[in-house]
Amino acid sequence: MEPYLRRLAERGWPGGEPPQESLRQVVVDVAAKLHRDQASPPVELLEFSDGAFDVLFDAAHELTILMHGLSQSTLPNSRDRNYHRGFPSRAGFDKGHAMSHAQGGREGGPNYFLQAPRVNRRLSPLGALWRDIESYLAANPGLFCFVRLAYRRETSTDVPAEVEYGVMAERQFRTVIFPNW
Repeated sequence: MEPYLRRLAERGWPGGEPPQESLRQVVVDVAAKLHRDQASPPVELLEFSDGAFDVLFDAAHELTILMHGLSQSTLPNSRDRNYHRGFPSRAGFDKGHAMSHAQGGREGGPNYFLQAPRVNRRLSPLGALWRDIESYLAANPGLFCFVRLAYRRETSTDVPAEVEYGVMAERQFRTVIFPNW
């Protein structure tokens, strides 16, 4: 949480609840800097929307770096299970969603990443916390949230080493870093 608060302070934030646009820009800036510090050159960062959330994507390495936006309500039973089942997988990993379907995340594309089952499912205290955050965001549409995928330094893997979840709720900004192994 420290780099985000430091960057907010540099922008003149006096404390309390930061303005949403300032927080969004700080999250993108910090994620971009952290990725550039870790990745082998070249790094080509692009920002776009997947239709539900905004994405920071490294086109040079073909990696999602950040998904962020406001949690959204979704209709029950609206998940495209056939698409999810047909999306490529890898042994030892789940097809994780940066933003769960229940909180408004889309199927596939930049929203999918290879996620350790113990974090993606309730198989450990970390998995329980991950799912609790997803459930909280699904039950509270309109909250700013982000998931930052952090890859090992100067490696060519598409599996994040860590996944950081951030939420602005009840006038507090919180982040949690989950190991992804």
